[in-house]
Amino acid sequence: MRITQSMIANNALKNIRNSYIRREELSEQISTGKTVNRPSDDPTKAGKSSYLMSRNRLLNEYIDDIKNTRSVLVYYDTALQEMQNVNHRIKELTVQAANDTQTVEDRNHIALELKQLKEHLYKLANTQIGGKYIFGGAKTNVPPVRKENESVVINTPQEANIRAKLPIEHIDIEYGVTVYDVFKTDSGETVFGILDRLINSVEKGNNDDIERDLGSLDNILNKVNANLARVGSVDNMLESMKNRFEKVVDNNTDIINELIGTDLPKALSDLSLEQTTLQAALKTTAQILPQSLVDFIR
Repeated sequence: MRITQSMIANNALKNIRNSYIRREELSEQISTGKTVNRPSDDPTKAGKSSYLMSRNRLLNEYIDDIKNTRSVLVYYDTALQEMQNVNHRIKELTVQAANDTQTVEDRNHIALELKQLKEHLYKLANTQIGGKYIFGGAKTNVPPVRKENESVVINTPQEANIRAKLPIEHIDIEYGVTVYDVFKTDSGETVFGILDRLINSVEKGNNDDIERDLGSLDNILNKVNANLARVGSVDNMLESMKNRFEKVVDNNTDIINELIGTDLPKALSDLSLEQTTLQAALKTTAQILPQSLVDFIR
């Protein structure tokens, strides 16, 4: 086989071009941190890493949603604990008022405190987060309760008595608490109506009516306790899910790095070697081409 000067020159230029391409690939791998920057680089690895990255994006959205929901649960927990304390105090005052030893002045003091506790419950029922009423069910823009003269009535329509839900992994996790859950008895009375009766009975010294309302107070208190426990249970479940999702994201990230991640020390070493090789190729080619031209002229 006859080797011509043209073949030598073309082969040298080809090697230089390949060296430039390889150097560009290494530079891109170092700058992006990835050995696969397009599907054509490695279709199999690109497909696997693309799926895992898509999965991570979805899981990170779930994690953000869980964090936001748990921040709302803090408000529910705080409000329900406060309601629990208020209802306990109402019950204490009711038992105290039913005692025949209470004087008129004592009863007036108890009635006054009951009115203050009623006002406190009214404010708790209309608790807001970012302008939304947390006990409003499907009508978070409407105050759950409103005042009518001296009475307080539920303002949220019955059809809006829907607890908030968080959709995760094809499952709707119910976490909301509505005004109907904790301000209304199973028989349909509101805690405000019960308090109005109690205040009237205390002021009149009607102990039989006072004792009769103790059962309704227990029903309200039980509902508050049950929802407080449910909120805590949901919060624990969401925390567990968040931790599990974060571990999956970390594992997926490790796999992605193994598939397409750049080994930075090796890439830098290869780039340095490629640059040295390119310089040598350029120097050699520069010596070959002028000699070829001289021989041609001769």
